Amino acid sequence: MKLAVLADIHGNLRALEAVLTDASQAGAEDIVFLGDLVYNGLDPQMCFELLMKYKPIVTIKGNSDEYLEKIPSFVVNNEEDEQLLKHYKYTSIRMRKMAREGVAAFDLTKQFDVCDVNILACHGTPTSISDGLYETDEKTPMLAKKMKEDGIQLVLSAHTHIPSDFTVDDVRFVNPGAVGFGLDGDTRPSYAIVECADGKTRVQFRRVEYDTKKYIQEVDHALEGFPLFKFLRYTLEKGKAPA
Repeated sequence: MKLAVLADIHGNLRALEAVLTDASQAGAEDIVFLGDLVYNGLDPQMCFELLMKYKPIVTIKGNSDEYLEKIPSFVVNNEEDEQLLKHYKYTSIRMRKMAREGVAAFDLTKQFDVCDVNILACHGTPTSISDGLYETDEKTPMLAKKMKEDGIQLVLSAHTHIPSDFTVDDVRFVNPGAVGFGLDGDTRPSYAIVECADGKTRVQFRRVEYDTKKYIQEVDHALEGFPLFKFLRYTLEKGKAPA
């Protein structure tokens, strides 16, 4: 069975359309979404509608999806906080109530089985929505041991915006990279085709093209009222975070 594993869409409809088209052409049978669907992009509502149209078998909530739930309790202490709240509200007001509630209802983690492969899906790590999983992290061997004890063979995670595939203590960790904007030096959307059969897993990372220049122009226009889009603008052009 082939799964298209997507993450970190961040309201980038053009990139999402390109990835979903490519996934269909690659023979993907189902979609697993690992979080960060709407915030820090121009088309949150349309991204929600398009993803839901494909009926993903897994929908995980990302840390930036959770930001929208915190708007009512957000405390503004300075000008930076004021800009951040304005940025959160930009996403929220561009979404219908049903879409906001739909994203809020996404799972924090999800364990499921595909063709005798026991899989755990999360956004950051199985225990944190806001931390990333890295092969070199000193906590990873302990996490792998825990996953192995729980019978997990494959962990699908996101958050870092960097594709990765490594195995620790017989547990495989796969991050598909980001659809909305990458942080690995490549400006093309990244996702993964994960094929499970007879208890074994094959992973193929795929990069797709879309009209990045057009989206950058649209972000430039949004920058006039929402200066925090400066980070997005830089990553779309450079494929990495500002120094």
